[in-house]
Amino acid sequence: MSAIGVLGVFGRNDMRQIRRDSMLVGVFAGPLIYAAALWFVPALTRYAVRAWDVDLTPYYSLIVSAAAVIGPALVIGSLAGLLLLEEKDQRTLSALRVTPLPPSAYPLYRGLVTVALATVYTVAVLALSRLASAEVILAGVPVGVTCGMVAIVVSLLIAGPAGNKVEGLAIGKAIGLPFAIIPMGAFFLTGSPWEAAFGVLPPYWPAKALWSAWEGGTIWPYVLGGLAYNTLLIAVLLRLFRGRLG
Repeated sequence: MSAIGVLGVFGRNDMRQIRRDSMLVGVFAGPLIYAAALWFVPALTRYAVRAWDVDLTPYYSLIVSAAAVIGPALVIGSLAGLLLLEEKDQRTLSALRVTPLPPSAYPLYRGLVTVALATVYTVAVLALSRLASAEVILAGVPVGVTCGMVAIVVSLLIAGPAGNKVEGLAIGKAIGLPFAIIPMGAFFLTGSPWEAAFGVLPPYWPAKALWSAWEGGTIWPYVLGGLAYNTLLIAVLLRLFRGRLG
């Protein structure tokens, strides 16, 4: 079977699972909801200035990174993790071992789709937010790729230890707080020696890259660092996931 044929088979299977599960449809639509929510940020900023004399403008990059980077990474990673659990329940992954497909075909497909979706969502949310400049939207492409690597990490953290989708959702909620909230603390410690400690959490890297792009700085140390670090995590988690398949 050609590479295009393999992509077609896996893609049709994914769409079939998403269409028949309303929970997965809701997860898939999540990042678009984030983008719509950002439309109210300017109005909220005007209200904060009038009511409390607080200007939210310096925090726009932080607010947007939550919706354009961390949100898509968690949502798409959760979706990929739930699909992995569905395929594990149906023994699809075990069945693939006796097909002519190379062992790397499915992991490569799942990884490429996850990265592609995360990149599209990151750029789309930035563009639809009405807050990001053209330069930041363009920087969203490499930032989105790094975000996609984070999504793969999330998917493997969910699918590895979980036995079913209910357990997967519980694990997703458990990792959601540290992945969504804690990296935001680095925004307030820029330049501090303590900032480097946040790099332990995968979402820090694409978020920091976006903050740097917003300020007109370079993104590449954070993009490349995030790609390297998350690739290492993926290699370890994928090995553990395969071990659980038996």
